[in-house]
Amino acid sequence: MTGTQSTDNNSNHSHPIMDRLRGIPDPRKGNHLRHACADLLFAALLCVMCGYDSYRAFARFAQINREWLRGRGCAFANGLPSRCAFRHLLMRLDPALLGECLRAIADDLRRKVPFEIVAVDGKAARRCRRRGGRTPFIVNAWADAHGLVLGEVKADEKSNEITAIPRLLRLLDLEGCIVTIDAAGCQKNLAGQIVGECKANYVLALKDNQKTMHGEMLSLFEGSMASHPDWFAKSETHVEKNSGRIESRTCWQTEHIGWFEDRDKWPGLRSVAMVESKRSVLDPESGQWQATCERRLYISSLAADPELVLRATRRHWGVESMHWWLDVIFGEDYCRARTWHSAENRATVRRLALTLLNRWRRGRKCGMRDAMMTASQWPAMRDAMLMA
Repeated sequence: MTGTQSTDNNSNHSHPIMDRLRGIPDPRKGNHLRHACADLLFAALLCVMCGYDSYRAFARFAQINREWLRGRGCAFANGLPSRCAFRHLLMRLDPALLGECLRAIADDLRRKVPFEIVAVDGKAARRCRRRGGRTPFIVNAWADAHGLVLGEVKADEKSNEITAIPRLLRLLDLEGCIVTIDAAGCQKNLAGQIVGECKANYVLALKDNQKTMHGEMLSLFEGSMASHPDWFAKSETHVEKNSGRIESRTCWQTEHIGWFEDRDKWPGLRSVAMVESKRSVLDPESGQWQATCERRLYISSLAADPELVLRATRRHWGVESMHWWLDVIFGEDYCRARTWHSAENRATVRRLALTLLNRWRRGRKCGMRDAMMTASQWPAMRDAMLMA
């Protein structure tokens, strides 16, 4: 966040993201209206992109980069904001409005491609729990092909991610996409919503939360692949060598589910798949390779195309990588904001910052921390990141 009181005027006009932020109604009253809502949100977003995430850092960033921010539409006509100005706004602002802005910016950045894979998963904000309350849980939708967060919704205080996923799906344009959810989301109502309301396809992980179905599908693969190999389509990945391990993945998929009694209760159910991951890890002490094998089951509305299912299950881990970035790079688990709407609003700002940084760094052989350092030390690159 150093040495960047730039006086360049190469973009002395309102930025498209600023235009989106200006559309958010301001919830404040009286003396708190001294600084425009959009100005504060834009400064907070850029500060998080530079690697600093606290109310005091937001105020300091605005002070150091005042001229640069003015060149992008932040007037700060009444002087520089204090940390209390940022805190008051993020406490009061309706999270639904900021979340809508995030989705609109994501749609601006998103170029729809056929069969886009959208991974849905939840993440806890561990240190934002209020005394006597529950840890806030935020469900995210991650578009791996574009490297951006499509949207996020906070789970209800007295519920879990299962109730939040349907609300998130209703907010997104998913027509023609493939939605992947882990075993917690393997529910009949979610399958129906994806194929019915969203007009999309699904690949849902199947585990013991659907114990009877899991046992029957496992018996199908274990008992019939040898006796009826023509029922199953197969796809195998190339062996991957990375970080001292060798890993290969194989997917078998079949539409032979007419015998399954409950198939009509699962809207759109067309096939089941099994993914087998074989991994060999080099033990540094013994010098021997330790081999493991894991099998995972999935149900899907897709026709038999094991290569596509294998790609979908693999890309679902993109949302896990996004959660890792939020925890390790952005320090979300260390954020103690918990008053009113501050935890959810700051989480939304982080996800928008992550989206912009990730899209810029792709193809540049640049890590997320390197992208943050570039944003902090090189003001000209911030414009490239904002337009990525």
